[in-house]
Amino acid sequence: MVLVMVVLTTGMTAAQEGKTFEGVLTAVDAKAHVLTLKEGDKEMQFTYSEQTELVTPQKDNKDVAVKQGSRLKISYVENGGKNVATKIEIIEV
Repeated sequence: MVLVMVVLTTGMTAAQEGKTFEGVLTAVDAKAHVLTLKEGDKEMQFTYSEQTELVTPQKDNKDVAVKQGSRLKISYVENGGKNVATKIEIIEV
């Protein structure tokens, strides 16, 4: 019985763990709150919200803006068949 509980608890934890994807920003749909990134042959879409953390480098004491062609690292969780971004990091612009 204890073993079953441990397995179930471990499975739930693994499902809730975040994943990461690094790639080049190819499209932004601001109305739908969706970012599209591509790395090699793989293209992925991520939804974002006001709760999504944005980490930007600074240049001349100002945050660098996210723009098409920027290299990003997205931390995300899968929820309801969608990739939900929890953190967006600008690696290079």
